[in-house]
Amino acid sequence: MTGLGAALVAGGLLLGACGNKMSPALSQTPPSTTTTSTLPLRRTTTTTAATVADATGAASIGDAWQPASANLAGMPSECGNVSTLSARPDRDMVITSVAQRGLFAEVDGAATWAPLGQAPGSATITNRGIMIVYDPDHPNTFWEAGIYNGGGVYRTDDNGATFKQLGSINHTEGVGVDLTDPARRTLVATIHETAAVSRSTDGGQTWTDLSAALPPNAGHAGSPLVFNAQTYVVGSHRAPGSGVLRTTDGGASWTVAFKGGVVGVPLVAKSDGAIYWVLDTGGVIRSTDQGATWKQVARDGATLPGAGMIAELPDGRLAALGKAVVILSADHGTTWRAVGPGLPINPNGLAYSPYRKAFYAWYFTCHNPGDNPVLADSIMTLAFDTGA
Repeated sequence: MTGLGAALVAGGLLLGACGNKMSPALSQTPPSTTTTSTLPLRRTTTTTAATVADATGAASIGDAWQPASANLAGMPSECGNVSTLSARPDRDMVITSVAQRGLFAEVDGAATWAPLGQAPGSATITNRGIMIVYDPDHPNTFWEAGIYNGGGVYRTDDNGATFKQLGSINHTEGVGVDLTDPARRTLVATIHETAAVSRSTDGGQTWTDLSAALPPNAGHAGSPLVFNAQTYVVGSHRAPGSGVLRTTDGGASWTVAFKGGVVGVPLVAKSDGAIYWVLDTGGVIRSTDQGATWKQVARDGATLPGAGMIAELPDGRLAALGKAVVILSADHGTTWRAVGPGLPINPNGLAYSPYRKAFYAWYFTCHNPGDNPVLADSIMTLAFDTGA
């Protein structure tokens, strides 16, 4: 679990076909590994959610959420404009995806976004980014997966200066990487709003469909989590047979390790090695044995299922989104308390940057037909210093 816990997987919410549905994606935030949405589409709102004191306290909390779209505001895009955001666990770098426009990053204290993939020879990313997986042993390597528009999985080995499209797979809901293999040969990917699961054993050059072996009525396959070349789990939702699906033989056969829809990207916590996953009911489940067994630790409705994601803070606490407010847990996801000022948006996702000591929340718009430019409040940030 060490490699998994060190690799950050970030996820934002996916849009369904023609913007009529949204399904999971996630995310994980530092320092650890590691979302879906339900109708209606997320839009800006006004909220008067009160600040609730956190029992364990924080060194400092900002007075209000601040717009952070900066120079991205007004950028032309499509339904699902700001589709994900990820904060690197090992450096001051925050990455976001703008549909049709590619990946952008704020780096080393910058308050403006610079495009990635601009060096000669780079593939052009136009998908709606959903997940980013960082390599804990090779700091300049990470993978991006996304839906619609162009390729489904990309890899960079120079921290985003150039990207390589991996094979012909596309419309990719999520990707998992075998980080126990120095060559990173095994990748598992799922296809948006289908039960399709594919595997690559050559680093993504070619892909094999594993869908025929999945349990019946599995629903929409979501984020995969790869433990080794033979063992991985895939979350699914929106069907009677949904749950956490697990294989120990490279996808030749699968079992339902947990029955009940899960959404978003699972978090592998650095602090305790446990895996946390949000249920489509807003509850939280936890596994301490590589996904073989699961226990529901938080009741249904504890988190906001439309932004099904959990982040880990530097002090080991877990963070998630409640109704118009960030919520924290200091007891492995069992109980949650609101902290900080209310959100002025209905968010699709949450991330935490340990270097910027700040939360990031974002949402996307979906007007079909119609333009969907990035809005000034598409990305919001809140100062939050845990003191750790």
